[in-house]
Amino acid sequence: MTVPLESVDLRKTYRYKGRENLAISNFTFTVRRSMIFSLLGRNGSGKTTFVKIATTQLEQDSGTVRVFGKDIKTDADEIRSMTSLVPQESRPFPHLTPREHVYYYQRMLGNTREGAKDSTDYVCILLDMDYFADKECVNLSGGQKQLTMVAISLSADAQIYFLDEPTIGLDVITRRKVWEAIQKFKEKGKTIILTTHYLDEAAALSDEIAIVSYGTLVRQGTLDGLRSALSHDTRVFLPGVRYDQSYAKFGESQELPNGLLLYTDRESVDEILAGNMISKSRIEVGPVGLDDVFISLVGEQIEGE
Repeated sequence: MTVPLESVDLRKTYRYKGRENLAISNFTFTVRRSMIFSLLGRNGSGKTTFVKIATTQLEQDSGTVRVFGKDIKTDADEIRSMTSLVPQESRPFPHLTPREHVYYYQRMLGNTREGAKDSTDYVCILLDMDYFADKECVNLSGGQKQLTMVAISLSADAQIYFLDEPTIGLDVITRRKVWEAIQKFKEKGKTIILTTHYLDEAAALSDEIAIVSYGTLVRQGTLDGLRSALSHDTRVFLPGVRYDQSYAKFGESQELPNGLLLYTDRESVDEILAGNMISKSRIEVGPVGLDDVFISLVGEQIEGE
Protein backbone atom coordinates (compact mmCIF):
# COMPACT_ATOMS: atom_id res chain seq x y z
CA MET A 1 0.00 0.00 0.00
CA THR A 2 1.32 3.44 -0.96
CA VAL A 3 2.35 5.51 2.06
CA PRO A 4 1.13 9.13 2.38
CA LEU A 5 4.58 10.66 2.71
CA GLU A 6 8.11 9.43 2.10
CA SER A 7 11.24 11.57 2.29
CA VAL A 8 14.49 10.07 1.00
CA ASP A 9 17.95 11.66 1.50
CA LEU A 10 16.48 15.16 1.17
CA ARG A 11 18.96 18.04 1.21
CA LYS A 12 18.59 21.79 0.82
CA THR A 13 21.03 24.69 1.17
CA TYR A 14 20.44 28.43 0.88
CA ARG A 15 22.97 30.81 -0.57
CA TYR A 16 23.43 34.17 1.17
CA LYS A 17 26.16 36.66 0.32
CA GLY A 18 28.09 34.00 -1.53
CA ARG A 19 27.98 31.50 1.32
CA GLU A 20 26.04 28.26 1.51
CA ASN A 21 23.89 27.69 4.60
CA LEU A 22 22.63 24.16 5.19
CA ALA A 23 18.87 24.09 5.82
CA ILE A 24 18.20 20.34 5.87
CA SER A 25 20.42 17.34 5.33
CA ASN A 26 19.60 13.66 4.79
CA PHE A 27 15.92 13.93 5.75
CA THR A 28 14.79 10.32 5.48
CA PHE A 29 11.54 9.07 7.00
CA THR A 30 8.16 7.53 6.17
CA VAL A 31 4.72 8.57 7.41
CA ARG A 32 1.92 6.01 7.65
CA ARG A 33 -1.76 6.56 6.88
CA SER A 34 -4.13 8.11 9.43
CA MET A 35 -1.41 9.32 11.74
CA ILE A 36 -0.16 12.60 13.17
CA PHE A 37 3.55 12.94 12.46
CA SER A 38 5.35 15.83 14.14
CA LEU A 39 8.60 17.53 13.26
CA LEU A 40 9.77 18.96 16.56
CA GLY A 41 12.60 21.45 16.79
CA ARG A 42 13.70 24.98 17.52
CA ASN A 43 12.91 27.86 15.21
CA GLY A 44 15.27 27.69 12.25
CA SER A 45 15.87 23.96 12.54
CA GLY A 46 14.62 23.18 9.01
CA LYS A 47 10.99 22.23 9.66
CA THR A 48 9.45 24.90 7.42
CA THR A 49 11.98 24.26 4.65
CA PHE A 50 10.86 20.64 4.57
CA VAL A 51 7.18 21.62 4.41
CA LYS A 52 7.84 24.00 1.53
CA ILE A 53 9.65 21.27 -0.41
CA ALA A 54 7.02 18.62 0.32
CA THR A 55 4.21 20.94 -0.81
CA THR A 56 6.07 21.81 -4.07
CA GLN A 57 6.80 25.44 -3.14
CA LEU A 58 10.57 25.02 -2.99
CA GLU A 59 13.00 22.89 -4.97
CA GLN A 60 15.41 20.62 -3.15
CA ASP A 61 19.12 20.26 -3.95
CA SER A 62 19.02 16.46 -3.89
CA GLY A 63 16.90 13.57 -2.68
CA THR A 64 13.17 13.41 -3.12
CA VAL A 65 9.77 13.46 -1.43
CA ARG A 66 6.86 11.31 -2.54
CA VAL A 67 3.26 12.02 -1.56
CA PHE A 68 1.08 8.93 -2.00
CA GLY A 69 3.71 7.66 -4.42
CA LYS A 70 3.79 10.88 -6.47
CA ASP A 71 7.14 12.63 -6.92
CA ILE A 72 7.29 16.31 -5.98
CA LYS A 73 9.15 17.19 -9.18
CA THR A 74 7.26 15.23 -11.81
CA ASP A 75 3.80 15.11 -10.22
CA ALA A 76 3.52 18.54 -8.56
CA ASP A 77 -0.03 19.29 -9.77
CA GLU A 78 -1.36 15.97 -8.48
CA ILE A 79 0.34 16.51 -5.13
CA ARG A 80 -1.23 19.96 -4.77
CA SER A 81 -4.67 18.45 -5.34
CA MET A 82 -4.12 15.97 -2.48
CA THR A 83 -2.64 18.33 0.12
CA SER A 84 -3.68 21.28 2.24
CA LEU A 85 -1.33 23.67 4.01
CA VAL A 86 -1.26 26.11 6.91
CA PRO A 87 1.83 28.18 6.10
CA GLN A 88 3.82 29.43 9.07
CA GLU A 89 3.65 33.15 8.36
CA SER A 90 0.44 33.54 6.36
CA ARG A 91 -1.95 36.45 6.93
CA PRO A 92 -5.60 36.88 5.95
CA PHE A 93 -6.85 39.74 3.78
CA PRO A 94 -7.69 42.62 6.13
CA HIS A 95 -11.12 43.53 4.74
CA LEU A 96 -12.57 40.05 4.43
CA THR A 97 -14.13 38.19 7.34
CA PRO A 98 -12.97 34.74 8.43
CA ARG A 99 -16.21 33.27 7.10
CA GLU A 100 -15.63 34.92 3.72
CA HIS A 101 -12.06 33.64 3.60
CA VAL A 102 -13.17 30.04 4.06
CA TYR A 103 -16.17 30.38 1.72
CA TYR A 104 -14.20 31.92 -1.15
CA TYR A 105 -11.46 29.33 -0.73
CA GLN A 106 -14.06 26.60 -1.02
CA ARG A 107 -15.42 28.19 -4.18
CA MET A 108 -11.90 28.36 -5.62
CA LEU A 109 -11.61 24.62 -4.99
CA GLY A 110 -14.70 24.13 -7.14
CA ASN A 111 -17.27 23.56 -4.43
CA THR A 112 -20.87 24.63 -5.06
CA ARG A 113 -22.35 27.62 -3.23
CA GLU A 114 -24.32 25.34 -0.95
CA GLY A 115 -21.37 22.99 -0.41
CA ALA A 116 -19.02 25.90 0.29
CA LYS A 117 -21.44 27.33 2.84
CA ASP A 118 -21.79 23.96 4.58
CA SER A 119 -18.01 23.47 4.72
CA THR A 120 -17.57 27.02 6.03
CA ASP A 121 -20.18 26.61 8.74
CA TYR A 122 -18.70 23.26 9.78
CA VAL A 123 -15.14 24.51 10.25
CA CYS A 124 -16.24 27.70 12.02
CA ILE A 125 -18.19 25.62 14.54
CA LEU A 126 -15.39 23.06 14.82
CA LEU A 127 -12.86 25.75 15.77
CA ASP A 128 -15.34 27.78 17.88
CA MET A 129 -15.00 30.81 15.58
CA ASP A 130 -18.65 31.88 15.30
CA TYR A 131 -18.29 34.78 17.70
CA PHE A 132 -15.78 36.56 15.40
CA ALA A 133 -16.35 34.83 12.04
CA ASP A 134 -18.25 37.83 10.59
CA LYS A 135 -15.83 40.55 11.66
CA GLU A 136 -13.34 42.00 9.19
CA CYS A 137 -9.90 40.57 9.82
CA VAL A 138 -8.41 44.05 10.20
CA ASN A 139 -10.28 44.20 13.53
CA LEU A 140 -9.18 40.79 14.79
CA SER A 141 -6.41 39.83 17.19
CA GLY A 142 -3.28 38.08 15.98
CA GLY A 143 -4.54 34.78 17.35
CA GLN A 144 -7.90 35.13 15.60
CA LYS A 145 -6.14 35.83 12.31
CA GLN A 146 -3.99 32.74 12.79
CA LEU A 147 -7.09 30.66 13.53
CA THR A 148 -8.61 31.95 10.31
CA MET A 149 -5.69 30.52 8.34
CA VAL A 150 -6.07 27.19 10.15
CA ALA A 151 -9.79 27.18 9.26
CA ILE A 152 -9.03 27.77 5.58
CA SER A 153 -6.69 24.78 5.46
CA LEU A 154 -8.94 22.43 7.44
CA SER A 155 -11.93 23.26 5.23
CA ALA A 156 -10.26 21.47 2.32
CA ASP A 157 -11.08 17.80 1.75
CA ALA A 158 -7.41 16.83 1.43
CA GLN A 159 -5.73 13.49 1.96
CA ILE A 160 -2.76 14.95 3.82
CA TYR A 161 -2.57 18.20 5.81
CA PHE A 162 0.66 20.11 6.40
CA LEU A 163 0.24 22.27 9.49
CA ASP A 164 3.31 24.47 9.91
CA GLU A 165 3.26 25.92 13.43
CA PRO A 166 -0.57 26.13 13.35
CA THR A 167 -1.03 27.20 16.98
CA ILE A 168 1.62 29.89 17.15
CA GLY A 169 0.18 32.98 18.84
CA LEU A 170 -2.96 31.20 20.08
CA ASP A 171 -4.11 31.23 23.70
CA VAL A 172 -4.28 28.00 25.68
CA ILE A 173 -8.01 27.40 25.17
CA THR A 174 -7.87 28.06 21.42
CA ARG A 175 -4.82 25.83 21.06
CA ARG A 176 -6.82 23.00 22.64
CA LYS A 177 -9.64 23.60 20.13
CA VAL A 178 -7.16 23.21 17.29
CA TRP A 179 -5.78 20.04 18.91
CA GLU A 180 -9.30 18.60 19.10
CA ALA A 181 -9.91 19.43 15.43
CA ILE A 182 -6.64 17.78 14.38
CA GLN A 183 -7.59 14.64 16.30
CA LYS A 184 -10.99 14.54 14.58
CA PHE A 185 -9.34 14.75 11.17
CA LYS A 186 -7.08 11.86 12.10
CA GLU A 187 -10.14 9.85 13.15
CA LYS A 188 -11.57 10.49 9.67
CA GLY A 189 -8.54 8.73 8.20
CA LYS A 190 -6.58 11.87 7.29
CA THR A 191 -2.80 12.14 7.62
CA ILE A 192 -1.37 15.20 9.37
CA ILE A 193 2.18 16.52 9.21
CA LEU A 194 2.64 18.92 12.10
CA THR A 195 5.63 21.16 12.71
CA THR A 196 5.92 22.67 16.14
CA HIS A 197 8.34 23.89 18.76
CA TYR A 198 5.82 23.30 21.56
CA LEU A 199 6.74 20.20 23.55
CA ASP A 200 3.28 19.73 25.02
CA GLU A 201 1.71 19.93 21.57
CA ALA A 202 3.98 17.27 20.11
CA ALA A 203 3.50 15.01 23.13
CA ALA A 204 -0.30 15.37 23.18
CA LEU A 205 -0.97 14.87 19.47
CA SER A 206 1.72 12.80 17.84
CA ASP A 207 1.70 9.16 16.84
CA GLU A 208 5.34 9.63 15.89
CA ILE A 209 7.80 12.46 16.46
CA ALA A 210 10.96 13.35 14.56
CA ILE A 211 13.33 15.59 16.51
CA VAL A 212 15.13 18.06 14.24
CA SER A 213 18.24 20.02 15.13
CA TYR A 214 20.19 22.32 12.79
CA GLY A 215 18.76 20.70 9.69
CA THR A 216 19.33 17.10 10.78
CA LEU A 217 16.86 14.45 11.91
CA VAL A 218 18.31 13.43 15.26
CA ARG A 219 15.82 10.74 16.30
CA GLN A 220 12.37 9.48 15.23
CA GLY A 221 9.83 7.33 17.02
CA THR A 222 6.81 7.19 19.29
CA LEU A 223 6.85 9.19 22.52
CA ASP A 224 7.56 6.05 24.54
CA GLY A 225 10.23 5.02 22.08
CA LEU A 226 11.94 8.40 22.35
CA ARG A 227 11.82 8.23 26.14
CA SER A 228 13.62 4.91 25.96
CA ALA A 229 16.57 6.78 24.43
CA LEU A 230 17.35 7.90 27.97
CA SER A 231 19.04 5.37 30.20
CA HIS A 232 17.11 6.55 33.30
CA ASP A 233 13.40 6.86 34.06
CA THR A 234 13.30 9.72 36.59
CA ARG A 235 14.23 13.40 36.54
CA VAL A 236 15.18 15.32 39.68
CA PHE A 237 15.65 19.09 39.55
CA LEU A 238 17.66 20.66 42.38
CA PRO A 239 17.17 24.45 42.28
CA GLY A 240 20.24 26.54 43.08
CA VAL A 241 22.54 23.50 43.20
CA ARG A 242 25.78 23.29 41.21
CA TYR A 243 27.31 20.04 40.05
CA ASP A 244 30.00 18.23 41.98
CA GLN A 245 31.33 14.69 41.84
CA SER A 246 29.02 13.46 44.61
CA TYR A 247 26.14 13.44 42.10
CA ALA A 248 27.95 11.29 39.52
CA LYS A 249 26.83 8.03 41.15
CA PHE A 250 23.15 8.84 40.60
CA GLY A 251 23.27 9.02 36.80
CA GLU A 252 23.50 11.71 34.15
CA SER A 253 23.31 15.42 34.94
CA GLN A 254 22.66 18.72 33.20
CA GLU A 255 23.77 21.95 34.83
CA LEU A 256 21.20 24.67 34.11
CA PRO A 257 21.39 28.39 34.97
CA ASN A 258 18.97 27.95 37.89
CA GLY A 259 20.02 24.57 39.22
CA LEU A 260 21.02 20.98 38.57
CA LEU A 261 18.95 18.48 36.58
CA LEU A 262 19.64 14.81 37.33
CA TYR A 263 18.51 11.85 35.25
CA THR A 264 18.39 8.93 37.63
CA ASP A 265 16.32 5.93 38.72
CA ARG A 266 13.44 5.86 41.18
CA GLU A 267 15.52 3.88 43.68
CA SER A 268 17.98 6.79 44.00
CA VAL A 269 15.42 9.51 44.73
CA ASP A 270 15.31 9.03 48.51
CA GLU A 271 19.09 9.28 48.79
CA ILE A 272 19.14 12.43 46.64
CA LEU A 273 16.42 14.02 48.75
CA ALA A 274 18.17 13.07 51.98
CA GLY A 275 21.32 14.83 50.84
CA ASN A 276 19.47 18.06 49.97
CA MET A 277 17.35 18.65 53.06
CA ILE A 278 17.70 22.46 53.00
CA SER A 279 16.02 22.87 49.61
CA LYS A 280 13.87 19.73 49.83
CA SER A 281 10.56 21.60 49.61
CA ARG A 282 11.56 23.03 46.23
CA ILE A 283 12.99 19.89 44.65
CA GLU A 284 11.05 18.64 41.61
CA VAL A 285 10.77 14.89 40.98
CA GLY A 286 8.98 13.22 38.07
CA PRO A 287 9.25 10.83 35.13
CA VAL A 288 11.41 11.80 32.18
CA GLY A 289 9.50 13.70 29.50
CA LEU A 290 9.87 14.85 25.95
CA ASP A 291 11.87 17.89 27.01
CA ASP A 292 14.39 15.61 28.68
CA VAL A 293 14.68 13.56 25.50
CA PHE A 294 15.29 16.72 23.50
CA ILE A 295 17.96 18.01 25.88
CA SER A 296 19.62 14.60 25.95
CA LEU A 297 19.72 14.26 22.15
CA VAL A 298 20.66 17.77 21.09
CA GLY A 299 22.13 19.22 24.29
CA GLU A 300 19.98 22.34 24.55
CA GLN A 301 16.58 23.54 25.65
CA ILE A 302 13.84 23.85 23.08
CA GLU A 303 12.00 27.14 22.69
CA GLY A 304 8.43 27.65 23.83
CA GLU A 305 8.48 25.33 26.83
